[in-house]
Formats: sequence, structure tokens, C-alpha cells
Amino acid sequence: MSGQNKAVYSKCRICGEEAEHKVYRVKEMFFGTRQEFDYFECGNCQCMQILEVPENLGDFYGKEYYSFKKPEIHKPQTSEEIETRILDVGCGAGKWLIEKYEQGHVNLTGCDPFIEKEIFYEPCIHIKKCTIHEMTGTFDLIRLSDSLEHMADPLEVLISVERLLDANGMCLISIPVFPNAAYELFGVDWFEWDAPRHLFLHSVKSMVYLCQKAGLRIESIHYNSQVSQFISSLLYQRGIPYVEQGEESIRNTFTQKEVDEFVSLTAELNQKGYGDHAVFVVVK
Repeated sequence: MSGQNKAVYSKCRICGEEAEHKVYRVKEMFFGTRQEFDYFECGNCQCMQILEVPENLGDFYGKEYYSFKKPEIHKPQTSEEIETRILDVGCGAGKWLIEKYEQGHVNLTGCDPFIEKEIFYEPCIHIKKCTIHEMTGTFDLIRLSDSLEHMADPLEVLISVERLLDANGMCLISIPVFPNAAYELFGVDWFEWDAPRHLFLHSVKSMVYLCQKAGLRIESIHYNSQVSQFISSLLYQRGIPYVEQGEESIRNTFTQKEVDEFVSLTAELNQKGYGDHAVFVVVK
């Protein structure tokens, strides 16, 4: 497979296995800097992870990658007030929390260490500039949407989830998953590598391991991969970074028939549990 190097002796940061692990050299392709980073695949828990976390990891995020722009807020669509206590972890400027407010939710909290300062949206949304470890209280629903893979301490994060989650609560963890069909097709050009921001590409096995250690359990897994697993990966192969992958570049590269085939194949892979993205429903 292109980009695969010789195995190196390393320790898995998930299950602790120390062994010779296959290593892959992956380019930064979101912005297209093409800086290279090494990842290794644990032979025990199947988690793909960056070999060394960059000390300047924050430098690899920017406004084009991470949404800090204040979303528009509209009045709730219903007069009914939904009291469900919600925490969105790694929520950025809070777009999803605003959507929940518009649906009638009134107990909405977010946390994100990368926002410039705390955010208050009247009347009921509070986003704190902090990690999940600094949060207090109890929540009925905790959401980590495409954020866990960016965190260097996934076990500690899930331990914090267990602490904050109500006994009857639920945590939704949405992440890219490994292995999958797109990885098999594209190797280091699979767009969900997102080097170096994605520190971990978890497998079902590694997620089961982490949840059990944190006192949690996976109730169900729903695969929800998108056509981007094919379209963006193919454009990466052609040297087109994600920030340049607009409708025009897609239209100029793929026929409608090809796009329709990607849509059909994506649905088939999700049904088979071999797409590249999934939502883990986690409970105590």
C-alpha cells in the first residue's frame, strides 16, 4: 500500500500493546501543506494512531477548518420547552446547540478549549472555554461529534463522560472508524486520516476496550459514512486539498453517474457495517 513504511517498535496508547507495528506516512491534505506524519496500526485493538503528537498541534487548526463563526439564531419552532440536560463536547461556536434550541430545548451547554472565549447565546446556551474534564454537573445527553478523534486522552475523556452522565443518560460519539472499505481502497489518501489533527482512528474493538475501562457500555453502533469517503479521497489522490474541493471541482472530476454510484455504495457499506464513519450510542 502506498505510504506504508517498515514496522517500528511502538506502544499502543489505547490497549498498551508493545510490538512491531505497521507504520504509514500520511500527508496533511485538508489545507494541502503536504507535511508528512507517521501513523501506526495496533495489531491488538486495531486502533490507528499518530506515532508522535505534534507539540504545536494547535497550529494545524484554522478558521477554515474549525467553525468559530457565530451561527444565526432563530426563535424556537415550538412553545414547548424541553428540559433535557445536554452537553456538546468540542462544539465550536455551537451550531448544533442552536439547532437544539430552535427545536425547543432550553438546557444547553457546550465546552471547547479552542474557542477564543466563553460564549453565551440568550436565553439558554452557555459554551465554556474548557475541556470536558473541567465540566461539572449531570447531563441526560452528552454528544461528542467528530471530536474524540482529536483528543490525546480518549480514556480520560470517557471517564469524564461517565462522571457527567446521568444514570439513565446517553452519550453519542460520532467518529471515523477503522478499518473500512475506503481505507482499503485509498490507503494513505483516505480523507479521514486528516493528519495530524486526527490523533486516533478508532476501531470498534478499541472503542469497546475504552468504554469498558471507563465504566461505560456501547448499546448500539450506527454507520453513517458519506460519499466524501470516495469523492474527497479520490481528489486527494489527484493532489486537491479539502479546502479546494468545492462543487466546481467535483463537477469537473466526476460524472453524475459516478456520484450516484458512490451514493449507492456508501449506503451499502453503512448497511454492512463497513463504512468509514459511525455513531456509537454509549450508556452506563
